[in-house]
Order: sequence, then C-alpha cells, then structure tokens
Amino acid sequence: MLGIAVGVPTLNDLLDEQFSTRLDGGALEAVGRLFKRSVRLYVYPTRDPVSGRLVSLRDPAPTIPGDYLRDFVLAVDRLRSLEPSDPSLLTIRTPDVLARIQAGDPSWTSMVPPSVAERIQSGGLFGYRAAA
Repeated sequence: MLGIAVGVPTLNDLLDEQFSTRLDGGALEAVGRLFKRSVRLYVYPTRDPVSGRLVSLRDPAPTIPGDYLRDFVLAVDRLRSLEPSDPSLLTIRTPDVLARIQAGDPSWTSMVPPSVAERIQSGGLFGYRAAA
C-alpha cells in the first residue's frame, strides 16, 4: 500500500475533468489509473479563504462529477481524512509559498517547517536564490 498525503484543493483538482483532458476517459480514467494499484490518499482539510470555514474530505466537491468520483473512491476505502495538528496552518497555500520563493520574498520561510526551508535554500529548489 502506498499512502500519499494531499490537501482538499489537490484532491478536488484530481477529480476535476479540466485537469484530465489528455486522457480519453477524462477524470474517470485518471482516478482509475491512480487507484488501480494499492494507493490510498490521506486528505488534509483546508480553510476556505473567503468564508474561513473548515473544508474537509467529506464536504461536497466543486463539481458534480468530482463529487461522484470522490464518493466512489471513499466507498472503496482509498481516501482517508487527516486531522489538522495545527489549524492555524490551514490558511497556507502551496501556490502562495512558491510565488514568494520565486519572488525572493523571505516571508515564505515562516510558512514551512525549518527543515524544509533549509533544504529549499541549500538546494536552490523551486527557483530560490539567496539574497545578494
């Protein structure tokens, strides 16, 4: 069994037809390919940036097909909910962190664990460049 941790926004992207246009079977084929082997997604909740409401795995997906696909994958026990260890971190968005890294904005370091910041800086990952 292979476990992959993702957030609710990533799960919604996986189930969204627009991200599977190169596959003949669309999102259905993408889900089939992902889960045909022993894969389970562990889904971390998120905070809705507008309402501030906690959004979990069990909340409706943004699209009807995505909602049906999510329910199917839940029924075959390939999705599991994770509980947040620190709910204050649920407002951090990966694209925002990446944009800050690439823009040279040092505030990104407070948005990731220190060991991750150190690895990004030492490896020059994600477009990181040391301040001159």
